[in-house]
Amino acid sequence: MGPQRCLAAGFADSTIGEMATARSKIARPFTRREAKALTRQRLLAAARRLILAGGENRVAASAVAREAGVAGATFYEHFRNRDELMKALAKDLFEELRRELNKRREEALQSPNDEDGLRQEFRTPIEILAANPDVFRLALRVRHHPGSPLGDSSRRVTGNMRGDIVGELAARGYPASTAAERRRLEMIADIHIAATEVMALGYLSGRYPDLDEVLDMLVLLTRGTRLARGWSD
Repeated sequence: MGPQRCLAAGFADSTIGEMATARSKIARPFTRREAKALTRQRLLAAARRLILAGGENRVAASAVAREAGVAGATFYEHFRNRDELMKALAKDLFEELRRELNKRREEALQSPNDEDGLRQEFRTPIEILAANPDVFRLALRVRHHPGSPLGDSSRRVTGNMRGDIVGELAARGYPASTAAERRRLEMIADIHIAATEVMALGYLSGRYPDLDEVLDMLVLLTRGTRLARGWSD
């Protein structure tokens, strides 16, 4: 397996580590700007830990500051309120995943008939989700929670991914000129997203331990949805 980095859940922690490494290499104190950025990332990482430990209701300004090891007033130097923190956290958690998937889709589009490229396009989300199981389960859990900043972000990212896949299918030559054709492409996109999430859960639980077999099943699914390339109004 071994993705190059834990893209979603580890984003804040990796940023902290990178800054600390950079500081040790150049052997100088942090500038005020660097110190402020580091504190912000510590607050985001603390909020993520609290959410994963017990849900969004555990995230209060005082609790996050205490978990991050900073003074309570420091929280408000970085975030106006809890909702602003949650929105920043959601962006860190989910947007990196989407950027990485977009990169893989662009690579796949360059070789539209390359099944290995298609396998890699499916491999990327499975590896990222497997590397960040708590955040993956959190995203699924909050997706249908109205009024939740993380739920809003999870739904938005899912919608963006749906749009990305529809755009990719249209670029691959699927009919997309009418509302009905676009609706069918959205249905195909939802099928692919749902199948990827279900297979990722099966892989995480050990029910489907062979990643290559999981990828075989996802590629097999596309052979059915490819029939829609011949559908048009």
